[in-house]
Amino acid sequence: MAPNLDQATYSHDLHSVTAMWSQEQQAKAWDHFLDEFAVIQCRFPAPIDQFDAESKHKMKKTVMRLIQRRAPITLVLPSFPFKSPNSTDKVLGKLPDRAEELSLARLERFCCQVEEAYPPGCKMVIFSDGRVFNDLLGVSLSDLRAFENELQAMVEEAGHTDIYFDSMDNYVKNVDDPIPEILERFNVLHMDFDARIKTEPAIRNTYCSFCKFLERDLAPKWVSMSRTAMKRECGKIAKQMMHRNVGFSALVDDSYPEALRISIHQYNNAGPKFGIHLIPQKSGKPRTPWHSVICEAIDGTPHTVDLQDVDTDNGPHCTSSSSAQKCSSSHAPWKGSLLRPSWTCRARLSAASCSSTAW
Repeated sequence: MAPNLDQATYSHDLHSVTAMWSQEQQAKAWDHFLDEFAVIQCRFPAPIDQFDAESKHKMKKTVMRLIQRRAPITLVLPSFPFKSPNSTDKVLGKLPDRAEELSLARLERFCCQVEEAYPPGCKMVIFSDGRVFNDLLGVSLSDLRAFENELQAMVEEAGHTDIYFDSMDNYVKNVDDPIPEILERFNVLHMDFDARIKTEPAIRNTYCSFCKFLERDLAPKWVSMSRTAMKRECGKIAKQMMHRNVGFSALVDDSYPEALRISIHQYNNAGPKFGIHLIPQKSGKPRTPWHSVICEAIDGTPHTVDLQDVDTDNGPHCTSSSSAQKCSSSHAPWKGSLLRPSWTCRARLSAASCSSTAW
């Protein structure tokens, strides 16, 4: 069942919620929201980034409609599908870990910060896109469900109150095979992506990005294939992903017409979607938690890395281009028999230490 945000519980003085706000109060609420959003926003350097020039007024229009009604500011984020199937090079396993934990805490913190100046609050809807792609990436439905269930347990255990979950299953008749229904409903089947890839640079770039992503995420699958066969298969899957993504995006927009649409992808911020960092990065391209493990610098700053950068052959230890340092390993029980391996990696390089913790 889709989350009912109209009935979301938030406790405030009735007068503060129902009394008419002055123009000055509304403006202050918007300014505060914008300041807090800037903390999590993902932006290109100028002049590539178009937020200030093109789309800030679009965001303001969406947010102000909610502020004027004194309704919770709702953001919808298609994300948190499942862990990458490449547990050889990229991730620890199939379940949420420290990377997801940090990302959820960041989203909750943002909502709480907004609420400090805007009592009706801020709600974050995580709209899972797992059902959109799981079969194409060889992720079983049972693994997807386990990931979703663990993610919700993580939110509950942390006491997060502003994060809600939604998925495609809540909007289709056939939950066993939802894709055909979505593609038909939003008239996606007629789209000729072969032609668009040839003639539209933006579509071609998306296609190439998908192909590059598939080469890495499905790397174990390509071991026995020639490079030509791999390229052919990646291209085939990429086109299917593009078709499905159009339908899924239309579903999200249709389901949350008044929400602010945010994304884990880096855009030029011309709108209507706005990119965010789930895990802050001091440098380099932002990465998603379901494609990473977490390393922490000596000052506690988290960094996203590939599992291949944490060599566990002889006990967990960090690796780099110049050396590898041995580390300690311990296990802590959680919920009975389920274990959370906790790996602490002490690298002497650059006077830093890193840890990779899996729930």
